[in-house]
Amino acid sequence: MRGMIVRRYIHGILSKYYQQPHDAVVGSVNTSINFKNLLGEWDWRRKFSNIYKSQSGQWLTPVELFRPFYSQVLANFIANEVVDEGKIHIVEIGGGRGTNALCILDHLEREFPDIYRRCRYTMMDASPTLLQLQKQIIMNGNKNISGHDQIVDFRHIDMMDVAEGRLHLLEKSDEITVLLAMEVLDNLPHDKISICSKSGRILQTEVHQDIEYHEMKEILNPLEDLLIGQMIEFNPSFVPKFGNRWIPSVAGAILGSLFQARPNSSVVIADFDYLPPPDIHLNSNLSKQPQNELGQPLITDMNDNDYENYLTAPPLCDILFPTDFNLLRGYIEATMKYHLSQEHNVRPWNVSVQKQSQFLAEFGPKQVENTTSRWTGFSPLIDDFSNCSVLYVSRMDTNNEIEW
Repeated sequence: MRGMIVRRYIHGILSKYYQQPHDAVVGSVNTSINFKNLLGEWDWRRKFSNIYKSQSGQWLTPVELFRPFYSQVLANFIANEVVDEGKIHIVEIGGGRGTNALCILDHLEREFPDIYRRCRYTMMDASPTLLQLQKQIIMNGNKNISGHDQIVDFRHIDMMDVAEGRLHLLEKSDEITVLLAMEVLDNLPHDKISICSKSGRILQTEVHQDIEYHEMKEILNPLEDLLIGQMIEFNPSFVPKFGNRWIPSVAGAILGSLFQARPNSSVVIADFDYLPPPDIHLNSNLSKQPQNELGQPLITDMNDNDYENYLTAPPLCDILFPTDFNLLRGYIEATMKYHLSQEHNVRPWNVSVQKQSQFLAEFGPKQVENTTSRWTGFSPLIDDFSNCSVLYVSRMDTNNEIEW
């Protein structure tokens, strides 16, 4: 019996979710937060709760909460990567409301004008409503700084098409490229694999419609999918010793496509390294996910109700996956070695994983200072979102380091 590979089923759910009006999905902060006058963590929690209640979107990202400081740290990282280089191409996948791109470009224009003059910025998104909002936000820009319309372009592109080879992520070029993916991995479709206890064969998960019981069910079949096979080939540690594991197959294919097309690429990926278990009633009679699943997603609807099984959740649910950053780092190191081994004039690279707080402190000491309470020393920029990590691919050339 064959079914639909699970990533395609999840892709269908997420596509419907992100086709909603943009304000229903990604929120924004309408009032300025005086971080310096915070009275401590309790005061931040109170303000954070009030902000969430006052906005219409389901999610608030660090980019929105800590505007412009979070994005300025990313701009600092970019500036450190591209000193004394030629043209620069910044590519952002899943750019939310466009706030991140706007704040990055404002900071580069103000603090690193030479780099700004050499760069172009591409926004890629599968959501037509969010892409339209990004255009409005970025083209209107900051009234105190010139608009960025001459260097920004927008692409309506589904990353599933890139992952499965129907579209190219980027054209082939030696141009210096920086890829940004801020809280994108958690919403990219994943695959699920397991090991047959009898034969030891790797099994792929598919979704099948049970005609008799009128429901969708998971079925297991021997591994045939090329995308999953490539993930395992580059990093066999994705294979679980027992039970099931969700793997970021779409993200892995995107990164492979990036390094194949742009050998001189830097990368910054920030996302959840842990998500809490679903908050559901104990007497729920809905089908439950197996308990021995690694990387199990969190499924939540528009009213913030959680569900244990994506197959029985109602329409318009968000599906969020935690990322095992160490496994992803192993995959990236292997795929870079494979794609860059035949390339010339490519500098050595380093793939690093840090807690988000460490990354922000390393590349944004001034931004951390600007979000630190003068009374208690508490900085929500680095003291909150403790379940987030950052993976970045950077050049191993210490001569590029600059002062921010």
